[in-house]
Amino acid sequence: MSNVSNARKFGFFGSIYFVEGAVLTMFSTYMIIYLRKYSLSFTQIGLISSISLLPTILKIFIGAVSDKWSLFGRGHRKPYILLGLILQGLGYVVLPLISPVESYGLFVAVSFCIGLGMATYDTTTDGLGIDTTPDADRGNVQAFCVGGRALSAVVFGVAFGLLAGKDLWRYAFWLIAALSFLEALALPLVRERPAEPGREFALVAFKELAKPAYLVFVLIGTLFPLALYSSYSMLSVFLKEGFGVGMNTIALLSGLFGIGQVAGGLAGGPLLKRLGRKAGLYTTAVVTALATLFIGVMPSGALAWLVVPLFGAAFGYYSTIYFAVAMDFADPRIAAFMFAVTMAFGNLGISGGSALSGILVDKVGFRPLFLIYAGVNLLMIVLSFVVFRLRKDLAGKSAD
Repeated sequence: MSNVSNARKFGFFGSIYFVEGAVLTMFSTYMIIYLRKYSLSFTQIGLISSISLLPTILKIFIGAVSDKWSLFGRGHRKPYILLGLILQGLGYVVLPLISPVESYGLFVAVSFCIGLGMATYDTTTDGLGIDTTPDADRGNVQAFCVGGRALSAVVFGVAFGLLAGKDLWRYAFWLIAALSFLEALALPLVRERPAEPGREFALVAFKELAKPAYLVFVLIGTLFPLALYSSYSMLSVFLKEGFGVGMNTIALLSGLFGIGQVAGGLAGGPLLKRLGRKAGLYTTAVVTALATLFIGVMPSGALAWLVVPLFGAAFGYYSTIYFAVAMDFADPRIAAFMFAVTMAFGNLGISGGSALSGILVDKVGFRPLFLIYAGVNLLMIVLSFVVFRLRKDLAGKSAD
């Protein structure tokens, strides 16, 4: 593939994950603060988060549908991406017009639809990435995905914080809607190609899901996100309620988190080539455990200027390494489905972690929560060891 084609393709993946990054920044950093404005309890907020994340668990069915059927005869990936972007955009148009107090059920329903839109384009974009990316480029394409999402966290971490500080929340939601609609213009940057011989949809490929190495790998993919995303979702509210950090400062810290995530994500691709899959996954467990531990023992809000970007770098590094290895596990005959299954377990962890974190904060406070999640991250060393014992072919694999 030519350098121009690679640049166009990487540009597309970077841009669509830039849009998704805006959604995740709102959800993980600001939605809790927005809902606390209405005096909702952490348990109520956790329920909203869990339900809105359900589509990211159901995305396995979206993946299977995409692998099997071309939508309106226009393709297996791109039409689904367009449909998901439109649904997400419409959801963010109406969400700020709904009171989460007076119309709690409707607010949850629209949040669910937003999640469904994001799950649809996310799943089919992943399938498109596997379809069009050689093994040697998987670390690099994931670096662009993680980098685009992280850059979004920098931009919108600041932008949303400034808008929230002036109580202009609806403009933050409408900005995400506008981005969703505009992303449709980037679809021509990447071409969808027909399945090569031997890579067509086949039911026999589903046997790959029952292999022990894959089962342990998806357990890793459940626990890592449970700990990391839950820690991230509670970080800004911990700074606000635990140290009295103001919204403008939180906005700047969110930007620093994103800068750290960009650095960690972009470093992950080259490091994966140098270290290989085995060492890459081991170091992921160590750096994420240490970064989460630093949050839990942080004695003052002033240290957040150091701890938050370090946590962002660990988060970005994890994302690139884990997602690249997940691409290795996805059978090309059911690429979108199998990758979606892997990600669905991660989203199950995120969804369960959202509810669990709300309960833990209400019961024991913020610091024990971060210490528990640091221990969960460290546990990944043991599980990674088991994976590579079962998949010796993967243990020394690099992207070279």
